[in-house]
Amino acid sequence: MSNRPSVQKSRSGARTGGATGGRAGSGSNPLLKWMIVGVVALVAVAVGVALLASRDAEQQAQTGVAQVSDVSIEGAALPVFEGEEPDPAMEMRAPAFAATTFDGTEVSVLPGDGTAKVIGFFAHWCPHCQRELPRIADWMANNELPAGVEVIAVSTAVDAGSPNYPPSAWFEAEQWPAVAVRDSADSEIGDAYGLRGFPYTVGIAADGRVVARVAGELNDEAWEFLLDFVVQASG
Repeated sequence: MSNRPSVQKSRSGARTGGATGGRAGSGSNPLLKWMIVGVVALVAVAVGVALLASRDAEQQAQTGVAQVSDVSIEGAALPVFEGEEPDPAMEMRAPAFAATTFDGTEVSVLPGDGTAKVIGFFAHWCPHCQRELPRIADWMANNELPAGVEVIAVSTAVDAGSPNYPPSAWFEAEQWPAVAVRDSADSEIGDAYGLRGFPYTVGIAADGRVVARVAGELNDEAWEFLLDFVVQASG
């Protein structure tokens, strides 16, 4: 697997008529108007992108931490999770991926390696994620995971202009005790796992099969049930 990880000028002119029967060039040109509008819109978009990039660069300069990073993905993407039953992703093999933690450590997540996995996807700006992440962190700080299960958090859908940015500081403040990796700027891991809403949790059996997908907050009972369920599915 590759080691990719470590995220005008406008012109106008008047048209004058001839000595006989010509129309003066003072009339408006509809095509020229639309061209000008299009140029203005493109400039506005470029300025917006530049501002967001500048804000992210400024935050990275302050924290010394990149909030997104390149990722590598292998395997077929899961269908988008629509919440329907039966879930079409059940029994599919989950895609493998390589990503990096906020300190740049590369992590390879390889479904089917003999360890069951629970992967949680969190967006820093999502109020439900802001409630669930500390709840799960607290549970893991006070309880042992079942044998043969690992938990991975994916920080995704990063937006420098949204609340609770940067996610690296959020995970640190909540004392997240498990692995947390950065998705790419285009949320490629989230897309590969069929993410549609937040928070989002995927349970994977030890042989790599998807055995559960859940959208929305998990309370302690639901979290414990999910952990036990991936163990049983791996048996």
